Amino acid sequence: MKNIIQFLPEKVIQQIAAGEVIQRPSSVLRELLENAIDANAKMIDIFIKDSGKTLIQLTDDGIGMSIEDAKMSIQKHATSKIKKTDDLFRIKTKGFRGEALSSIALISQLEIQTKKREDIVGIHLFVEEGQVKKQIPINMLKGTRISVKNIFYKLPVRRQFLKSSRIEFQHIIYEFHKIVLAHRNITYRFYHNDKIIFYFKKASLRERIQEIFKNEKKNLVPIFIKKKKILVEGFVSVPDVSMKKGDQFLLVNQRCVTHLLLHKKIIHAYNGFLKNFKTVSYFIFIFIDSSLINWNIHPTKKEVKLEEEEMIGIMIQQEIKNVLFSQYKVKNKELKNYDIFLSCKSLKKDYLLNNLYDKLSDKERIVRLENFSHKFDESGPFKKNLQLTNELYHLVYHPKKGEIKTFQIKRKYIILVLNNEYMVLVDQHRAHQNILFEFFSKRKNLISQQFLFPIKVKLLKKESISLKNIKNDLISFGFHLYICKKYVYLYSVPEQIQQNMLIEVIQNIITYNFIKGKQNNKKKLLQIISKSASIKYGTKLYPEKMKCIIKDLFSCHNPNYTYSGDPIFFVLNKNFF
Repeated sequence: MKNIIQFLPEKVIQQIAAGEVIQRPSSVLRELLENAIDANAKMIDIFIKDSGKTLIQLTDDGIGMSIEDAKMSIQKHATSKIKKTDDLFRIKTKGFRGEALSSIALISQLEIQTKKREDIVGIHLFVEEGQVKKQIPINMLKGTRISVKNIFYKLPVRRQFLKSSRIEFQHIIYEFHKIVLAHRNITYRFYHNDKIIFYFKKASLRERIQEIFKNEKKNLVPIFIKKKKILVEGFVSVPDVSMKKGDQFLLVNQRCVTHLLLHKKIIHAYNGFLKNFKTVSYFIFIFIDSSLINWNIHPTKKEVKLEEEEMIGIMIQQEIKNVLFSQYKVKNKELKNYDIFLSCKSLKKDYLLNNLYDKLSDKERIVRLENFSHKFDESGPFKKNLQLTNELYHLVYHPKKGEIKTFQIKRKYIILVLNNEYMVLVDQHRAHQNILFEFFSKRKNLISQQFLFPIKVKLLKKESISLKNIKNDLISFGFHLYICKKYVYLYSVPEQIQQNMLIEVIQNIITYNFIKGKQNNKKKLLQIISKSASIKYGTKLYPEKMKCIIKDLFSCHNPNYTYSGDPIFFVLNKNFF
């Protein structure tokens, strides 16, 4: 009987691998542009026909290739940018895996024309199915011209899955915009069906944004952060009700990436300023030492892992908040003239506050409210007013009508009324953070939720060492894991951690550098877990969930402040809003 399981033919294996890198015509353009930039090109011409399905041609004035280099360039894993393993952790070029031309050659009819300045003649290669079918010497100036014809011509099923010409062209334009946004010292000419579509000369970042995104001319403000080995610069939008959808670009060392954690930090900086976060625009460039970046987590390098990414995210978020507050002219000096905590004896103060806030819009009220919440310190009245805390406790556990009435505002605060006189605003993120911190610190032998298959997370070398140093502490908190070389395998986690937050929890744990035997390891781990796993701002809460949070909060030993000293709730006159 013939065996059912067999090895795939080498050609099929190569085509599958090529499909991971080249998904559509825009993937081809991206790879060709990156190669031209690595070749130090100062002028790039792009010719597209039929939205890239018929032709994608790129001509550059870079350093070019020798005849032998040109032949080697279409071989799998042939690259001039990586020589040893350590180079993978110090990537300074756009392309480095040696997959681009090799993958393109397998799924198209490829022509390469190239010449180095010092060579007498250049070479013209005709390539099909990854093999050189013909080569002729040619006379040309230094540089390279790559022509990619009839993409997926040998894979008709794959070609059928391409979208309409309009959609494929939109993808091409998007990839082109990401490159010209990042590399503004190059002149670009872009032709489609023999008509020039774009002509970009050297420009500043603001000029380039305005060239590409016409609607972003007026509502952008600059941000700038410089700290140790990190530089962050760019532009963010101020809230604009006329905007329907914003443009969002995050670049790390001039490569446009998708980074969920940093994106969330940027978007959450607008909490209290906007209802519709889709209208947020940002163009943020992060420049960081290449040894602190891991590019090897995505076949097309669209995703990236950074060391200390939580810290970077917080820095960016705070800078954006500062910029937005300055735009709204909410200044510390002005805020200190008013005390948000109201006293029964201070009727005059009640009048001043109500009179002040009646004149503000809802947006301005919440902006000032949030800014007040950051000004409280350990000497605040909640530290002293035990009677008020006791009243809240009795309200929660002995309600007069057996019902706690709650509602949510801005998806950030849980509101409940105290004796029909005061409104209690509970910060949902801080409250849940405090609940989790006390839960994990008090309990032992926690119940874990098991996974059918272990969750695998890739680690940098430093992260692996750090994780091993706290493995026993993690086990005591209900994490069952196995660390093997560059990976950690999670078999179960505490049931208090929701699965959609698990990756963020693990990423934040491995970002911190734990030293073996250090006394505060367990406390720091508790802080990271409780903060990462807690309900985030922007999360919609249903009445039952809000009631549970309120009850759990006032069961805590200290319901007033988080472990870091931030106030969890504060009280306003009910007429405040």
